[in-house]
Amino acid sequence: MKNRNVNLENKHEFNPTGGASSLKNCFLDSLSKESISKEAFSLQDIEQFSLPFLEEAGIAEAELDLRLLMQEAFSLETKDYLLWKREALSAFYRKRETLSVLYRKSTSEEPVASLSCFSGALDSALTCFFSFLEKRLERIPLSQILGRQEFFGLSFLVNENVLSPRQDTECIVERILQEEKEKGKSGERNKGIPGRSAFPFVEDANTNEKQLSLLDLCTGSGCIGLTLLKHLNCKTMLLLDKSDKALEVAKENYRRLFLEDEERIANVEGGHLREQKNRASVYFPESDLFSALPSFMEEKGISGFDVLVSNPPYIRSSVVPGLDEEVALHEPRMALDGGADGLDFYRRIAKEGKCFLLPGGRVYLEIGYDQGESVKSIFQKEGYREVEVFQDYEGRDRGLYAVSPT
Repeated sequence: MKNRNVNLENKHEFNPTGGASSLKNCFLDSLSKESISKEAFSLQDIEQFSLPFLEEAGIAEAELDLRLLMQEAFSLETKDYLLWKREALSAFYRKRETLSVLYRKSTSEEPVASLSCFSGALDSALTCFFSFLEKRLERIPLSQILGRQEFFGLSFLVNENVLSPRQDTECIVERILQEEKEKGKSGERNKGIPGRSAFPFVEDANTNEKQLSLLDLCTGSGCIGLTLLKHLNCKTMLLLDKSDKALEVAKENYRRLFLEDEERIANVEGGHLREQKNRASVYFPESDLFSALPSFMEEKGISGFDVLVSNPPYIRSSVVPGLDEEVALHEPRMALDGGADGLDFYRRIAKEGKCFLLPGGRVYLEIGYDQGESVKSIFQKEGYREVEVFQDYEGRDRGLYAVSPT
């Protein structure tokens, strides 16, 4: 892509302390230097102005990030972005507003605003885009700017209080689903997601006699536990975290994924949300790992768990400050720091977790690429059976599987 020289050769025109407003004004000034009317600029003009800033900031996938930020700010689907990229953006907004007015006229007798409001909407969207761009230049993660992250085909709300779901973690979910398939699916029709092995969806899993009780430790956004809840036949699901702010995010994701219709909400009481049609009781206890579980389980009548899953903090304390800026500065340290050797949480889970597993209960943990043997040894010493390290899609050690000692 050919970029205008004005952007980087005259960076003094952009005042970093001026933030998004300064970026926007700098862009509008650049239009006049290119003899482009402020009514005729296109998405491509914005792209050519903005891309050098992202590249100089060291954003690895600058072009992709830029497109996603533009689509979000201007409320564009990919097809519209590609179709209108070189056309005057005002023309697109005028067309969209025309269609909106016609639709409102056909469905309502209320007075309809004039088309002149499209220019205000365009200016607001432009301001929004440069606000997004400013945040990205500050190395705030793209997922936090957009407020969401895709995980296993689902969209999860994310913010600065939780780790953004990683693709690496999907192999943990897939392994659990595959195990469930192998445990009880004989001769049944299984559905799958393109690019992944087939696994049981909840409608298939309903044929199982046994419903599962699952515990998701250090749940964060809830991406692991809620994805499993979507695909498995669950009786009980606990999504547990030490952070009350993280639990608020997990609860909101549960509402978005499972409670879209108000009539489906059977009960919202304290930390308990129940969805009648799914038959699963879903809880969000605040706890430092297992500390609050005994009293909570006694109160709710939960005897134990078939599956314990977790993506615990596993980065060595000394390494955390040197992580990529987007992680070290903008994601919660408590979700990253695993102690001096990165193994603190694995020791606690191995020692304390077996008391909460039902006979034959299974443990699935995400681990660091260089921690396989160490974590395996920890669980073997605590008496767990069938301890195994498994790999992610890139062939690196990424997960640990173990069966309870009893």
